[in-house]
Amino acid sequence: MVDVKCLSDYELQYELTKLGFSPGPILPSTRKVYEKKLVQLLISPPCASPGMNGPEELDRAQDDDDSEETQDFHH
Repeated sequence: MVDVKCLSDYELQYELTKLGFSPGPILPSTRKVYEKKLVQLLISPPCASPGMNGPEELDRAQDDDDSEETQDFHH
């Protein structure tokens, strides 16, 4: 794993951006926060987040609604 403490401010910002996080300016007061964030992203990348299932679940819900409407027509 990358040693985040050895990265320059620019490299830290680049690594965060590459992982889909948009950091603000990296200053001495904010650097530790961004170092922690980078470590978290390296451990569990955002592509593994459960949010990826959202649209599929919405599609299923819409399909269920459509089938209920169809059943109502038959009654």
